[in-house]
Parts: sequence; structure tokens; C-alpha cells
Amino acid sequence: MLILNTSFHVHLNFDSEFKEWVRRTYIPSAVKSGLLTSPRFAALLIEVQEECVSYAVSFEAETAENAVEWHDNEGAELRAELHKRFGEGVVFFTTYMEELPLDC
Repeated sequence: MLILNTSFHVHLNFDSEFKEWVRRTYIPSAVKSGLLTSPRFAALLIEVQEECVSYAVSFEAETAENAVEWHDNEGAELRAELHKRFGEGVVFFTTYMEELPLDC
């Protein structure tokens, strides 16, 4: 199982609009693709940058290929829309993580 996590740093001026966009556009689009499942939307409890709030959106993918396919295609389109809508008011980075078993 692979986890695709994108962290977003959002200027306070865009906070409400950004959260609505994630809930109504970003997450539904990712799940509808069939490549990603189990969405999570979380607020980071630390201040990364002054006058910004930070969030993480994560999904599970059965394979690395599924995660990369979504990220490089539909995800890229969504991130372009995000940039067009919010400009430098929202910055982000994506991390691919492999889930490891808890037992040694």
C-alpha cells in the first residue's frame, strides 16, 4: 500500500475558499479517478509560515504506478487549477510514502 500525501501552506486570506475547494473538487476528483482511495484531510498543528495555515491531504493507492499516474495527470491538472485560482497564496509539495508493517 502506498500513501500519497500533499501538504499545502495557505495564506490566511484564502483559508475558507481553499478548504471548500479541497472538499468539493480535489478530494472527489481523486476518488472518482479510481486510482486513489481513503482520503484524509488534516490541519497541521504547527505554524510553518507566518500568516499561513497548513493542511495535509492524503490518499491510499494500491500501487506506486497508480499514485504516479494520478499525480502526473489528473493531479497535475488540479494543481494547475489551484495555482490559477490562488496564485502564490497556496504552495504545496507531494510525498510518496510506503506503508510498513507494524511488526518487526
